[in-house]
Amino acid sequence: MSHKPHETEKTYIKAARPSFKSRGISGTALSNGIIAGKEKNPQLFGRAWVDACEEMLRTDPVVMRSWSMLKGTLLSASWYFEPGIKNNPASEEYARYANEAFGFDGYSGQMSKSFEEQLGYLWDFIPLGYRYAEEIYRVGLDSEGRQRIWLDHYADREPSAHFKWLSRDNEHLDGVMQQSINIKHQPEPIPSNKLLLLTLNQTGSNFEGVGLMRACYFWWRQKQRTANLMSIGVDRWAVPTPKVVIDRAEADAQGLSQADLSEIIDEAEQQVAAFLSAEQSYLVESPVVKFESYSESPTLYSQGPIGVIQLANQEISQATLTQFINLGTTDTGSRAVGEVHENVFRRSCINLCDRLASQISGRARAGGGTMARLIRFNYGAVDPSLLPRLRHENLDSDELAESMGQLAPLVQSGLLTPTDEIERSIRARIGAGDLPEEAQRSAFERAASGGPSAAALAERLIQRRKRNG
Repeated sequence: MSHKPHETEKTYIKAARPSFKSRGISGTALSNGIIAGKEKNPQLFGRAWVDACEEMLRTDPVVMRSWSMLKGTLLSASWYFEPGIKNNPASEEYARYANEAFGFDGYSGQMSKSFEEQLGYLWDFIPLGYRYAEEIYRVGLDSEGRQRIWLDHYADREPSAHFKWLSRDNEHLDGVMQQSINIKHQPEPIPSNKLLLLTLNQTGSNFEGVGLMRACYFWWRQKQRTANLMSIGVDRWAVPTPKVVIDRAEADAQGLSQADLSEIIDEAEQQVAAFLSAEQSYLVESPVVKFESYSESPTLYSQGPIGVIQLANQEISQATLTQFINLGTTDTGSRAVGEVHENVFRRSCINLCDRLASQISGRARAGGGTMARLIRFNYGAVDPSLLPRLRHENLDSDELAESMGQLAPLVQSGLLTPTDEIERSIRARIGAGDLPEEAQRSAFERAASGGPSAAALAERLIQRRKRNG
C-alpha cells in the first residue's frame, strides 16, 4: 500500500514561529515555601540539616580539615572585573565602576567590608548546599567626584534563620522569609531582586541544592557511632577485671565457719568495688583471700573500630577531593598521584569560583546579577553584552613552570628555536621587565651560551610562586 510522505508527518512538530509558552514544570515539590521530596532522610531536612551540617564542621577534625583546605584555596583567588566588550568606551567605564565598587584593580573599594572578608561567609554555601545574602546599598562619590549608588556589603543571612521560600507559582523564586530570632525585630520578606543566592548542585526549583557535606553524612555518622562504641570498650577493658580467689583449704585449717567465710568474701568485694571506683588504690590480701585479674593484660578490642574510622576518614576525604593530603600518612601513594589529585582539586575550586562569579555577573535576575542592578541604578538600561564580567585568577597551575622542564629537550631536538620573543614572554611572566636591546641574541648565540638548566629555572619559578602566594 502506497502513501504520500506528507500523510505520515506529524503536523504538530512543524512550527512557523517559536512557541514562547512554558509547557512543562520544574519537577520540584515546593509547597507553601517548603521544598519536599528531594531529601528522604527526615534528619537531613530543613533546620535539622543545618544543625547536622554545623555539628559535622564543629566536631569532626577530618571534616573540618577538608573544608578548611577547600575554603582556604578558594579564598586565595584574586578577583577583578573585565569589560564585557574590550576597547568599548562604555563597557570600559562600567568595568572601571565595578572594580572601584568591589575594591579591585588597585581601587580601595566602596564597601564597608572588603570583598575578601565577605567571601569568608559567602563560601559557606558549599558544605550546606545554599546560602543567601541581602544586598545593602548606599550613596557616595566615586573617584572622579560623581555621585553613585554603591553596594555597601552583602549582609549575611544565616541558613538557621531561614523560614521559607516565596514563590507565586511554586517554581520561580520571588523572595525569602526568615523566622523571628529576636522578638524585638521581626524580619521582613526579602525580594529576590535584592538577594545574592548561592546554591550548590541545584536542580529544578530546589533552591537549597545538595551540599558537599551531604555525601559525608553517612560516614560521619558511622564514624561517630563506632568511636562511641570503641570508647565504651576502652572504659570497660582498659582496667583488668579483679577476681577474688578464696583458699578454702586455708579457711578449713584456720577453723573458719561458713559465716566467717561469707564475711571475708563481703569485705573482699567491698575492696574491689572501692578499687574500681578509684576510692582506694590498693587491695589488702589475707591467707584466705587473694586477688587476681580476669585477664593477663587489658583487651581494648580497638583494631576493628579503628579500621572503620580510617575507612570513614578516607571516604570523607574523597567526597571533598582532598584525599591527596592522606598520602603522607599511609604506606602507599606517590608524588605523581598526589599531583594528579591536587590538579583535580584545583579544577573543582576553579569551577566553584566560576559559580560565584556567574552569580554576581550577568543579567539582573532572581538571586543574582548584582552588578547588572548597580549598573542600571547608575547608568540606566544598557546592552547586557556591555556588562562587566567578574573574573578570578591564581588558582590554576603555572603552565610556564610546568613547561620549563621540557624546553631544553625541545631546543636540543630542534623542535623549538630559542628567540628573543620567547625570552620576552618568560620575562613578562616572572616580572623581570622588558628585554634590553644589548641583551638580544640570535638563536645560535643562545644555544652556545648555555646557562642554568630548564629544570633549575622551573624550580626557581615554583619557589617564587609559593613566596608570592
